Amino acid sequence: MVGLFEYFQLWDVLLEMNLSQTKDVHIWCLDGSGQFSSKLAYRAFFNGAIPFEHWSRLWKSWAPPKCKVFLWLAIRNWCWTADRLAKRGLPHPSKCPLCDQEDEDVQHLLTTCVLPREFWFRILAPLGPT
Repeated sequence: MVGLFEYFQLWDVLLEMNLSQTKDVHIWCLDGSGQFSSKLAYRAFFNGAIPFEHWSRLWKSWAPPKCKVFLWLAIRNWCWTADRLAKRGLPHPSKCPLCDQEDEDVQHLLTTCVLPREFWFRILAPLGPT
């Protein structure tokens, strides 16, 4: 019954539309001029990817070089965790060695595992984040 009601609502909306007799024109909405360009199409395609382009901030930071490299690897999901070892057929633990509850991957090791979560809580608690 709901579907029939929605159908009639749509029909009412369509009946109220007035179409002009002018010729249709293609307008590229991602450019102020309305003109298509492959450069803008490429940007539009990768718009949702949100690349991390602040590498210079990372490399210029005061952190020790090994911390910078680890962060760079973690952001790119290139750390040698069990999931990555399994893809290459290398021996690996079946579960996280810290909690033995979930599969080991970068996301789990840095954020969702019980021990790292406690670590981040203790580090960040004095700063007062909510």
